Amino acid sequence: MLERHYIRLTVLTVLLTFGAIGCDRIESRLIERQAGRALAGDHTDLLDDGQLHVVLCGTGSPLADAERAGPCTAVLAGGHFFLVDVGPGSWRNVALERLPRARLEGVLLTHFHSDHIGELGEARLQSWVAGRTQPLIVYGPPGVQQVVDGFRQAYAFDTQYRIAHHGVEAMPPDGGEATARTIELPAPDAAATVFEADGLRITAFAVDHAPASPAYGYRVDYRGRSVVISGDTRKSANVVRHAQGVDLLLHEALSRRIIEPVTQYAREHNLSRWAKLTSDVGTYHTTPVEAAEVAKAAQVRMLALTHIVPPLPNFVARRMFLRDVSNAWDGKVVLGKDGMHFTLAPNTDAVTVGRIS
Repeated sequence: MLERHYIRLTVLTVLLTFGAIGCDRIESRLIERQAGRALAGDHTDLLDDGQLHVVLCGTGSPLADAERAGPCTAVLAGGHFFLVDVGPGSWRNVALERLPRARLEGVLLTHFHSDHIGELGEARLQSWVAGRTQPLIVYGPPGVQQVVDGFRQAYAFDTQYRIAHHGVEAMPPDGGEATARTIELPAPDAAATVFEADGLRITAFAVDHAPASPAYGYRVDYRGRSVVISGDTRKSANVVRHAQGVDLLLHEALSRRIIEPVTQYAREHNLSRWAKLTSDVGTYHTTPVEAAEVAKAAQVRMLALTHIVPPLPNFVARRMFLRDVSNAWDGKVVLGKDGMHFTLAPNTDAVTVGRIS
């Protein structure tokens, strides 16, 4: 009896041992597969497939929104990768969407509100960690040098620690730098070329977001396809001017219809500070209906709303946000979401909307 029990115990021990080894092997394979996806699985294919790609990495605002990071739009074409604005939380989406972080070439800032620049330090750091070896170029209106200098100072110790820990071969010092490029417009209504190479052209133009001034929008042209990113602005004739005939207009949108009852509640309950803030915010933004009017006047092919204010937690809120938009313009309107991917192929008018696979 004792011998039989010993044999059973021995067999069980052997099975558990080999089972543990098998589990270890399976676990290792799973970890290796995930590591390959995380470390070498970036979508570099989006850079060189001859198409213009736009990815929404953040469609939110300063208001807390579980579904939306701060404003950030990725542009990929002709072997180049730029981000337009880098709002808080947006870099996480850049990484989760596996955009080619090591190939990030520049950041285009529309203006210097915190929700548009808050992730600049992480964009510089994380793209460097991912393998970027040259300084990150940060373009923006006059004042961009001060913004870049401030982030450089804030991250100075971190940069030193990483070089000291990993060495200059793994963390080349040039990759840890950011260089400011100030964009000067030749005239108030004119555009300035920001970047031009390999068929990709990016221009900047003024928008009206006073007192946050100057503030810019950006137009991207590649192989006959075009995109305009409005930045934050009141309804602006200059956006109409520079968005004429573009394939895709990404326009900010704030619903006064939803904000105004919040202001009224604050007034009725003696919350004068909140009444003031919520009342002011609508004075330098564009409503969804006004954005549709801009799209109609500019004769664009598709309008995508972004920088969504306020958060839209359910179907009812989304329906309220879009109310009367179709009456202002009967074209294609998309409510932007984080992770949304627009593909614009040459020699066609189509704008494909989906997600990165």
